[in-house]
Amino acid sequence: MPHRKTLTPIMVERPEQIDGICAAARGEGRFAFDTEFVMEDVSKPDVCLVQLATEEDVYLVDQYVGLDMAPIWGLLVDPEVETVVHAGQEDLGLCVQAVGKAPRNVFDVQIAAGLVGPDFPLSLARLAQSLLHLRLHKSQTLTDWRKRPLSAEQRRYAAEDVAHLLRIRRKLGKQLQQIQREDWAREEFSRLEGIRYYRRTETQRLARVKGAGSLAPRQLAVATELMLWREQMADRLNRPARAVLKDHLLTEVARTGLSQPKQVRSLRGVNLGARHVEDLCRVVQRALEIPPQRWPETKTGKPETPRETILTTLITAVIRSECQRLNVSYSLTAAKKDIQELVRWHADGTRKSKRTPRLLRGWRGHTLGASLEAVLAGKASVHVDNDNTTSSVLALNVKTPGS
Repeated sequence: MPHRKTLTPIMVERPEQIDGICAAARGEGRFAFDTEFVMEDVSKPDVCLVQLATEEDVYLVDQYVGLDMAPIWGLLVDPEVETVVHAGQEDLGLCVQAVGKAPRNVFDVQIAAGLVGPDFPLSLARLAQSLLHLRLHKSQTLTDWRKRPLSAEQRRYAAEDVAHLLRIRRKLGKQLQQIQREDWAREEFSRLEGIRYYRRTETQRLARVKGAGSLAPRQLAVATELMLWREQMADRLNRPARAVLKDHLLTEVARTGLSQPKQVRSLRGVNLGARHVEDLCRVVQRALEIPPQRWPETKTGKPETPRETILTTLITAVIRSECQRLNVSYSLTAAKKDIQELVRWHADGTRKSKRTPRLLRGWRGHTLGASLEAVLAGKASVHVDNDNTTSSVLALNVKTPGS
């Protein structure tokens, strides 16, 4: 396959250039994609630059030129064209923001690397170094991409984000094929292709508000209404939601039920004008009238029992050992909440009526499920493997009937 020998990107300034890029990508069947955006002081990400690469060229599309990006978003949602990204969740989310559709046929090289080796997440620089023996010059991580004109160094930095992605993808694709893990990768990538992955529910958004986890049901109802009001205000003012009303103030108002302007203004850190304070108080007053049957349920969860703590520690050790044996990233394979879910599911006598834990589904279940269930059921013993010729630290002996 050809590969570019220069990082001199082509600046895209005309609609016909975008048409040409899209035609090339469709002809090759894939393209590399990345963006530069700013979101520190706005309500939604402000896309400043879109980087694209085909086998031959790197392109920089300046969002501030006013070009129609619809053809590019069309590429991302085209199942016949593969979009290659590195840690692409936020970048792909911009497609959902722009056209209301999720991307299709995604290949994320960071995820793929975690399926063929122990390290996850790997930076693009480390991937380029290990797979292509290239050193990337990542020196513009805090640059303000809204300023114009872009310097030569900024353009080079942006180009490096996509210039080598297709070569890295080919290398990782061959490794996945050789060890028969292409289905694993497709399973992981499919999460990036679902619209729900990019749209959090009210409950999920409220869970990200610091302090909300300690609120009682009625207080949660008030906090939910305040959160929705804050989001609307943020969109109207084009400011981050937390700049409108900080989390600790939102939860304090919800906890105390403050509904009079004088009370709210007495809180240290409230930077709202008089009219907005009055709006906030009206929201609280309406929320306090919400009937109990509509109050959200608390999501504090029951604390881990001593038995669960021991079993979680044991299963963690088993999974880490198995991941080392399989040469797959533990961080990609399991999170603590996944292990806790498995332990509690196994201990619950009514577990068949509940959703099967993540560690027992898909490629995780296929490779680890039987061993983990055998350990939890007392049908397998775990001991240290002192055979230095193996990659495992622990070994499992599954008991046969009558043993």
